[in-house]
Parts: sequence; structure tokens; C-alpha cells
Amino acid sequence: MIKRTCIILLVVLALSLNLIAPAAGAVFSDIPDQETQTAVALLQNLGIINGFSDGTFRPGDSLTRAQFCTIAVLLSGVRDVTAYEGFTIFPDVRGNYWARGYINAAVRELKVVTGFPDGTFKPDVPVTFAQAVTALMRLLGFTDSDVGMNWPQGYLTKANQIGLTKGVNLGANDNIPRGAAARMAYNAIFTSGKDGSKYSDALGFKEQNVIVLRLDGTSPDGKNKGLVTIGGDGFYPYRAPLSIEEGARGSLLVDGDGYALSFTPDQQTKREVRVSQIGPMSVTGPDGSKVDNIPSSAVVYTGADSSAWGQCWIDIPVGAVLRFFFTGAGAIDYIFLSRPGDSINGVVKIIATEPDAGRNPLPGLGIDANAQVFKNGVAASWSNLRLNDVLIYDDTANIVSATDFRITGVYENALPSREAPDQVVTLGGRNFSVLPDARAKLAARKIGDTLTFLFTADDRVADVRSGGAQSFQPGIVAGDSSVELYNGMTISGAGPLPAGFGAGTPVMACMPEAGKLNLQPIQLKSGIELDISNMTVGASVITPYAVFIDQSGRNGSAVFVDRMSLPDTVAAGKVLSINYESGGRANLILLNNVTGDAWLYGLTAIERGRSEEMQVPDGQGGWETIVSYLPNLAYIDNQNGRQTFEDPGSLARNSGDNAYGLAIGTNGNVIASAACTRVNNIRRTDFSGNTLMVSGIQTTIPGDLQVYIKATGEYVAINEARLYSNNFTVFLDKPAADGGKVRFIMAL
Repeated sequence: MIKRTCIILLVVLALSLNLIAPAAGAVFSDIPDQETQTAVALLQNLGIINGFSDGTFRPGDSLTRAQFCTIAVLLSGVRDVTAYEGFTIFPDVRGNYWARGYINAAVRELKVVTGFPDGTFKPDVPVTFAQAVTALMRLLGFTDSDVGMNWPQGYLTKANQIGLTKGVNLGANDNIPRGAAARMAYNAIFTSGKDGSKYSDALGFKEQNVIVLRLDGTSPDGKNKGLVTIGGDGFYPYRAPLSIEEGARGSLLVDGDGYALSFTPDQQTKREVRVSQIGPMSVTGPDGSKVDNIPSSAVVYTGADSSAWGQCWIDIPVGAVLRFFFTGAGAIDYIFLSRPGDSINGVVKIIATEPDAGRNPLPGLGIDANAQVFKNGVAASWSNLRLNDVLIYDDTANIVSATDFRITGVYENALPSREAPDQVVTLGGRNFSVLPDARAKLAARKIGDTLTFLFTADDRVADVRSGGAQSFQPGIVAGDSSVELYNGMTISGAGPLPAGFGAGTPVMACMPEAGKLNLQPIQLKSGIELDISNMTVGASVITPYAVFIDQSGRNGSAVFVDRMSLPDTVAAGKVLSINYESGGRANLILLNNVTGDAWLYGLTAIERGRSEEMQVPDGQGGWETIVSYLPNLAYIDNQNGRQTFEDPGSLARNSGDNAYGLAIGTNGNVIASAACTRVNNIRRTDFSGNTLMVSGIQTTIPGDLQVYIKATGEYVAINEARLYSNNFTVFLDKPAADGGKVRFIMAL
């Protein structure tokens, strides 16, 4: 009796199929379709079939009858056929024939094949489609009486009905090629036999519904590589790697030892976006492709963890690849972040010399010339790379993440020690990781030295320089003696800022002294009209990573704005300053109230200024009257609470339930105000994700904008407000027809 057990890789197999096994887990270059590739991967893991030493599988080559017998016997779960090698059934299958045991076992024990009427087996003759189907059907428990006595049509018809021949289209007398045989053997494992149970059950296999998060995970004991999954056991080793897309959900076939054998993906709709811009409700790719209306509760899977979109989107780096998987109804089912980790993966390079015009500097750094380049968080090209730019090259994704962020600061401290600086403390007490090549340079410096730090795109120190001119970065003064830089980093001084640098002032900043910010105003220059649609200014090009700062007015508070929020053209009178990088490309542009984003919007009120008289002692035993004057005060209420500003010109209005916009100067006073455009009778059906139909025009809603519930005085998320009410009033900074933006929403 043949012992059936879990199938193991048999050394004899490579000989039996006349193959030399290549490296484990090879993806065969000559298999054109995914279905056959999947089938072959499963049979590899079962030790039933393999490829050739040149990395090919040769799916079109025919199988002999002896080779197919071997496949059928191994598929049955046979471990050992030595008991069937000691006798002869067929005169052309003698004692020295390589497959004698398999042929004898297939004939005597399994009864899945027979010889020819002349008493021979003809082991080296190609097996036909009809013969292969018959053998597999008999392996599944079917006999002549189950399919009818008309051979081979009865077997072929029944095989088609139960799915055994799915994906294989051959005539009964056609020779069966290796690829088709693999497809049929694969089908047999998942096909129900005569008794109604799947053949995989008879082999002791189990199917697990999982989402595959990683293909190269490590088992808890550190001994095996395998699949990390959501669902099932969470980890499955494999004998040969499987062809699986990370993030896919499907059915994983597992053998009795817990090894992954095969993966059948679900029929999922998927979109893949490489992040160029990201917000709380949407993601945009470098080509403008966009996924909108992402629920904050959508699950995001990373290497082995999961979190809600609303909690993690802000930490997803530019250049990362997001795979969105959708339900049959078109809603987002879950999201897979294909490049997990706290830091961008890859080798760090620094451009040591200014690249020649028209010369791609990437090959000289050992980087693929066609690698996709992101610089300062946006899609760019190799022509945008400059001297001292720091690059991270991910050769797996073929992506370069570059930055020109370098800033002068004081070497305040090092951790764990100055001799081994894994981390450096600088820029007002901030800690930064130090890359290996920069550790030795930093160790040679003294605490208190003024250095210029070169950073990677994920804020690690890649190099340090001493001497030379100070390196400044553009920023905007915050109200707490600090500056927010264009990349989101905040640097803080120990004392008050110099006069003239009130909150909202656009500046160039660095920290060459401990606890002291060095601030320089952005010098105003004659404006030139901007062509944003073509990213040009005059005869010069605007870099794709240019920093745009928009002030609420001259001497008004400023905010960083995205170029996507700008009109196609910006008049010269609205351009306060343009700065250029080496190579003559504009990389910093200061605007005068182009977007309106620097204004504050909400329900406003004023408190008129008044005089107050007070009696005080005159020092001579009498009293004198002192008159004090209180300024006009403007109040604005929005989702951030109430803010109060001095309003010298009494510009603000007592608006009741009408929203206004206030422009605040860098001195903290109101410098301008304007009533918003009010639109009534907006319905919940007018909302769609982060857009709103206003007066027949689709407008964008800021991602963080909440809705004011008039009856309760609360601010809630848009989706919650839509459940609460079907009657809204929206306020735009100007009419929708003129490009107005939604600034305030009220639910009635």
C-alpha cells in the first residue's frame, strides 16, 4: 500500500521530469500568463514540477506518459514508491527505467493509467490531452461508470463540468504541453471529487482568507522567511516564493506543516497612486490622477500594522505608493502602503559638484538614469538636481527622493555621546538621526560649533559643513518666538524676536547662535507676471518644488500655498518677490493676496473703542481726571475658537450670522476685511467628497473645514453635518463664478 502524506520535494523528481532545478522561487521568464505562473508556483512548492537551469519553464514543450505518471503519483500525496520498483508490468518499462516505480504505482495502486492493448506502456511517447484528463479524473475518484463508457468524450465532458480543464483548450488527441499540464494539476487540487469534497482536503491542505502584507517577513523565532498576513495565522513560511502582490486579499492554500503553497486573489478593483500631494481626504499622483473622498476611518495597512487613514495620512511620505482596494459597490475597502517604515528606504548620495547643463548626474552616482525623481516632496526630474542636494535612491522602486534642505545651526549636543553621535541636537533643542557617513564628521566637531547641516528628505542629517556663508531657509514667523519652515520643520529661539518680525512675517531663517534665531526679511523686488499653467516667469522656469508664500496684504500675515491653488496667471502687481536658485530657476515666490488663504474667516463682531475717565490722586491732596482710550476690537469665531484683534480702522463688521474675512497684519492688527459671498439652500446631495456644487459650479472644500451647527454652536465634520441637516448656508471669499473658495459652512 502506498503511504499518502504531505508532499515533500523529492530529489528523484528533477530526474523524473528530465529537469535541472533552478534557484528556488524563480519566476519563469517564458510563462506569459499569470494563471500558469500561479499554477507552476504551487506545483513547485509541492515538489511536483520545476524549471530548467536557464530560468525557463518551457510551457510549450510536450510531456511524456512517464513524466505525466510521475506528476499524477506525486499529486496523490505519495512519498515513497520503492516498493513498486522491484517488478516489471510492461516489457518497455524495465528495472533500469527512471520512472519504473511511478508508472507501476500509477497502474497498480492508484489505477489512474493503463497500458496499450499490445501490452506496452510506451513511457516516452507524448501524453495526450484525453489520457491526462482521464488520469486526473480517476485520481479524483471518478470511474467509467460515472462518466459513461464512451471514452474519452465522457471523461472530457465531465472534466469540463467540474472545472478540471478550466483554462485549457485542447483536442482529445493533442499532445499536452507542460504549461497546460500544470494548469490542470492546479485545477485538480481545488476541484471537488466524486465524494463532493475538494481534493485539497484529502491532501490535508487548508484554505485561509488573508490579506498579504509582506512577502519577505520573518517568523517570530527568526528561522524562516515567509508571508506576513492579516487573517489566518499571521505568518506562513514557503518553500518557493509565490507570485503575490503585497496588499492583495485572497485565499491562501496551506499544507499540513503550515507552509504556504498557493495564493488565489479575490476579484478586487484596485488603483495605485504614487503620492505627489496628500491631504486628509485625497491623494494626488505626479500625473494628476487623484483619489478623493477617503474616509477618515479607512484602514491603512503597512508592513505588519494597521491604522485609520485619519490618524496616519499626515505621516505618509511623498513618493510612497498607495494601493486602494475597492468593494464591488465602488467604496474604498482598505488601503495598502507599499513602502512602510519610519524613513525612506535607499542609499544616500550627495551631489558634490554642480551638474553641467543638460547632463544627467544620476549615472555618475550609481543611480539608474531613468529613475523617477522627487525633490522637496514633489515630482521633478534629474535636471532639477543641484550642488549639495541630498538624494535617497530606492533601487527597488527606482525612485530618487532629493532635497536641497540645508540650514545653519549650533551643535548643541549628541546622543549617546559626542564620540558616537547617532543623534544630534540642534536648531533649538531638536533631535535628528545622523547617517553613518556624517557621524565621523560630527564626532570631529565641538559642542557649540556653528555648522551647516545637510538633511535627507526624511529629516536625517546626511552631512555637516563648517565655515562659509550661513544657509537660510524660507519660513513664516509663528507667535511663540519660532519660525515654521517650508518643509514643516519648526525652529525656536529662547527669547523674543527682533522688532519688525511679528507673527505671520515671511522670512529667511537659520540659528547660528544657541537660542537665537537669525531672521532676514524676504527682500521685495519688482514683480513679473507668473504663468503658473506653464510654470514660467518671464524667460525663466519656475521649479516644480518652488515655495509659494501668499500674504494677506502688504505687511500682512502670510501662509505657504500650493501652486495648485493658484490661478493660471498671476499679475505682476500681485508678485512681491521672486528668488532664484543656481541655474536661474525661480524657487521662492512671495505673493500679495492671490489666494485669500492667509485671511481668517468666520463670524465676526466688533467692540467699538471708547474713552474711560478715572479719578486719581494728584499728589497734592486732591484729585485729577485721567482719560484712557480703548481701541476698537474685532472678534472672529470659527472652528478654532474666538480670536481677538485690535481694529484701528474699525474695518470689521458686526455680522450676526454672516461670515466675514479678516486680513491680519504682522503687527497683530486688522488691516482689511470683506464680507463673504453667501449662498443659501445648499442640500446634502450638493456635497461630494471634498467638493461642493455652488450655483452650478463645483468648488473645492478645504480638507480641514468643519461645519458650524447654528442650533447648538458646535463645529462638526462635514459627513456628520450632512446626517444632521439637509439645509446649509455656505460662504465663499468671492462669487463661485469668479473662482471663489468655500470658507465657512453653516448647518441650519
